[in-house]
Amino acid sequence: MRILKSPNDLVFGIVLIVAAAFFYWAIADLRVGTSLRMGPGYMPLVLCGLIGVTGLVLFGRAFTFPGEALSQWPLRPMVCVLGGLIVFALLLEPAGLLIAMPLLVIIVSFGERQARLVEVAMLAAALTLFSTGVFVSALRLPIPLLPQG
Repeated sequence: MRILKSPNDLVFGIVLIVAAAFFYWAIADLRVGTSLRMGPGYMPLVLCGLIGVTGLVLFGRAFTFPGEALSQWPLRPMVCVLGGLIVFALLLEPAGLLIAMPLLVIIVSFGERQARLVEVAMLAAALTLFSTGVFVSALRLPIPLLPQG
């Protein structure tokens, strides 16, 4: 009788638990507040909790439900998504949302071999307009649109 039934769930559950712990450590200094008066750390804390709980569920599932054997992880998409997020984070303040968001979409699109230039350009434009409308116009967050000179 095998104790571990789904190695993929086990590994991914551990990755999510470690990520939640890291993000919790990173936001530990932020004020949480209450549900009526949310501080800057409220939503990140909730998201850390959701990520951690999902990791725990996957970890437990690895011992109860059968799954596939451990397979090779697709490194190209993972590297492209991580690289795009890092570039976005580094460029948002100095370059502005209108430059950082399309670059994020373009870099992430390199993770998919079948990505078409027209589709990527349309997605970049749509996400940039949506982000500008929601975060800058509707929520009035102090996100620069263009480089501040």
